[in-house]
Amino acid sequence: MSNPVKILIVDDEEAAGNILQLLIEKHIPFEKEIRYCISPDAALKLLPEFQPSLVMLDIEMPNMTGFDFLNNAVSSNFDIIFTTAYDKYAIKAIRFSALDYLLKPVDIVELQNAINRHIVKRNSPGYNGQKELVGNLIQNLKQKDPGEFRLAVSVKEGVFLFEPKEIICLEGLNNYTRFSFTAQKPLLVAKTLKEYDEILSEYNFIRVHKSFLVNKDHIKRMDHDGQLWLSNNINVPISRRKKEEVTKLLVNKK
Repeated sequence: MSNPVKILIVDDEEAAGNILQLLIEKHIPFEKEIRYCISPDAALKLLPEFQPSLVMLDIEMPNMTGFDFLNNAVSSNFDIIFTTAYDKYAIKAIRFSALDYLLKPVDIVELQNAINRHIVKRNSPGYNGQKELVGNLIQNLKQKDPGEFRLAVSVKEGVFLFEPKEIICLEGLNNYTRFSFTAQKPLLVAKTLKEYDEILSEYNFIRVHKSFLVNKDHIKRMDHDGQLWLSNNINVPISRRKKEEVTKLLVNKK
């Protein structure tokens, strides 16, 4: 790489920040320049001078959270990897917005994978950064009900935002997932169906087959061949072990 990767670490726990810096220095082989700030205020002051391409951002900090920091850094063009202790609500919002996070204590392999994903994205032609994803995250965090979250679907054409109720089904195709929607042409996304199963399982979706995740509200009927017919008139297979569950679901809908 011709230019070093400029990484800014923001974490109010000095030990955690120093350990993360050491891990990056030791285990990330790319040319890099790292700065560490112990507070979001200090990081905001450093942004114009340092202009990082990546910010490793803690969430829970006194006076200003990581999310508040993002609200105050809207004009800056950097990618984000959140570093956080487990927080179900925050992690749900992050995943819905297609952003990366690492749980503390940080795993070395997960750290390497996350930074590698950042470098690949930043070097991709036409990459426009994460502003839309961050905007969606901030909007999601304003919702009192996680059911109102919008899912960010990032493809080469850009970022699309959907409420879960707009999604009819998802089909797993190796390391890709094809989305079918109520009012939008299908989209092919470079993420596995397993990832979306984890995100959407609490949002009225059911894994009816190893290759299909279906919105329960869009199931219309099951035919004699064990095929499930959806609201867009496409049919999907049901695995044997899911047949009883889907049958009960259809009976209860009547």
